[in-house]
Amino acid sequence: MAKLSVIVPVYNVEDCLEWCLDSLRVQTMGDIEIICVNDGATDGSRDVLARCAQRDGRISIIDRENGGLSAARNTGMRAATSPYVAFLDADDRFVPQACERIVAVMDSTKADVLTFGAHPYPRDAGTKWLDLVLSPRDVVYDEFHPALLFEEASRPFSWRTVCSRDFLSRAGVSFDETLAFGEDQVFDFAIYPRSAKTVLISDKLYEYRVSRSGSLMDRRRKDPCSMMLEHVDIVRRVFDDWSHLMDDDGTSLLRKYAANMLSWLVEFVLYDSLSLDDRSWRLVCAALRPLLDGPLAADGVAGCSPSERAIIRASLSNAAVGHVRRSVLAVRYYLEKRGIKRALEAVRERL
Repeated sequence: MAKLSVIVPVYNVEDCLEWCLDSLRVQTMGDIEIICVNDGATDGSRDVLARCAQRDGRISIIDRENGGLSAARNTGMRAATSPYVAFLDADDRFVPQACERIVAVMDSTKADVLTFGAHPYPRDAGTKWLDLVLSPRDVVYDEFHPALLFEEASRPFSWRTVCSRDFLSRAGVSFDETLAFGEDQVFDFAIYPRSAKTVLISDKLYEYRVSRSGSLMDRRRKDPCSMMLEHVDIVRRVFDDWSHLMDDDGTSLLRKYAANMLSWLVEFVLYDSLSLDDRSWRLVCAALRPLLDGPLAADGVAGCSPSERAIIRASLSNAAVGHVRRSVLAVRYYLEKRGIKRALEAVRERL
């Protein structure tokens, strides 16, 4: 039995697929199984897979009708036979020692979940935010703590997370196939609180292609209002899951960590929504209101920072909150979170 299953979802990536799979062929540890899930590709990706499989007997190909990235990953997870399961997107690649390092850490720590670092590809395509989130520190969590999700560089991007197959089975965790976008966030919020032991390592074992024309992320950025409404849907699903996850005293994690969740909601949805046009801002606020009304806001808003509370109040207000007022709120938030130098940069960007 191979020590590591690497799941590669494949959809219309013929131009970079061989480049991706070649990174698995040259791994310093050869004891891996490579599960390529052809998600109904309509270009030449299937032919590329066939050629690569002829050269490397560790590659297996699963053909399925197009169902999206989450469905393809779930298909690969069901087919995996190794103790550990990793994910590699077909336009990215592992560094040569990635699999060896992953297995060594999982073997030595007996962790349920491992999250590692990554490089942007090309290297000069990174941003300050991306470099930060792709650079976790070396730390072990022997039980869940909110810092794992809200302070560490642990999310998003499930492709830099490895899970034990036994953990995935016990926890009943899979990717949400009804989401067209944001499945990584939902997956992260599902696995970390369920993991008995989570390890973060600073090793950068992955090369992440920052932008590819025609990619899902590329298409989403062209319609910021729709993207923010999709973010609202992601938050709704995470809140629903956490409302059913109970602490030892019977309190839901959503209530226990209400302030953390509200701070994340501001960061993930409301801050970027402040720069939308008036109509789009109102649409996002209307979509969020059912999540913010009631016990969550009552329990958590006191634990939020002053700028976060101001943004939450603005989103709940029935009165018009114009562009100038929203710009002030954005600057206050940025100043509070990032400092005056980067806040002034944000002002220039919004003028």
